[in-house]
Amino acid sequence: MLNRLNRYFHSRNCTALMFVIAAVMAYMALRSGNVDEITGSRGTVFPSPNRWLPQGGVSLAVSLLLTALTAVSFIGLNKVYNFMRAPSALTSSLYTVMLASLPLASAQFYGGTLMCVVLMGVTALMFGCYGDSSSNRSVFLMFFILSLASLVQYAFMFYIPVAVIGLAQMRIFNLRSIIAVFTGIVCPVWILYGFGVMDFSDIRWPQFTSTLARLSLPGMITVFTAVGLTMILGFTAMCANLMKILSYNAKFRAYNGFLTLLLIFTILFIIVDYTNLSAYFPILCLTSAYQIAHYFSIRRPRGGVWLILSIIVIYLAVYSACYYM
Repeated sequence: MLNRLNRYFHSRNCTALMFVIAAVMAYMALRSGNVDEITGSRGTVFPSPNRWLPQGGVSLAVSLLLTALTAVSFIGLNKVYNFMRAPSALTSSLYTVMLASLPLASAQFYGGTLMCVVLMGVTALMFGCYGDSSSNRSVFLMFFILSLASLVQYAFMFYIPVAVIGLAQMRIFNLRSIIAVFTGIVCPVWILYGFGVMDFSDIRWPQFTSTLARLSLPGMITVFTAVGLTMILGFTAMCANLMKILSYNAKFRAYNGFLTLLLIFTILFIIVDYTNLSAYFPILCLTSAYQIAHYFSIRRPRGGVWLILSIIVIYLAVYSACYYM
């Protein structure tokens, strides 16, 4: 019985069920008025995604669509590159539940859910470049995407140095790739300037109201609980996985090294840029969920089913606190 339940947790059917549960949770939170709207603009040139749509059904639908896209993309990425060394969909299942624990992050479209999709695309391009010194077009495209996205959400620019380190991990860090990096960063601004869409004077550091400043004390406790819990679980699982990852060959060490890098730097960005922590929460959920899923996938500990269930129940409890605190 436990073995069947364990296999179910690692299946795509479980991911589908978790997504349905997460969608219901987000919808209920929106209907009951428990979704704190993310206001202000976080773009360096253009309005940030939270200002593209009014809060409501359309924003919720787009958010859920991006959540589903991220979950499916991660399963597909693992199927292509097999970096988890097992055909497990547990990462996507945990990701949807973790994200749904905070209605402000799951029940509206904003820069955080967009960031998850964009970084998934960058990761796919990064993995496809491994050991290929002629993949400068992909390198250019990675940094073009990050530079363009940073015009609507400044947090994207912080991941540009992370991607540069990733090039070294993929063994493609050379003079031509460096030129591709700089060209990719400059090109979006240069193209938009050439077409008269923007002027260099439009570039600014965004001025916005912190998400935390709009929350009540119980709301802040809920947010910090979800973020802190996700950090602790992800970092603990990462440390537990390190020795096993070191036993992989160079390619799979590079893949897992980049995903580990995303988690570590996301934690650092949240600590330093805590006023914009909502933007980093979805990618924190995804990278932490991967580390947890990787641990259960490679070790299959006794009682692992109960640990997975406990994690899900804890996040459901965090969501419930939105109603009772």
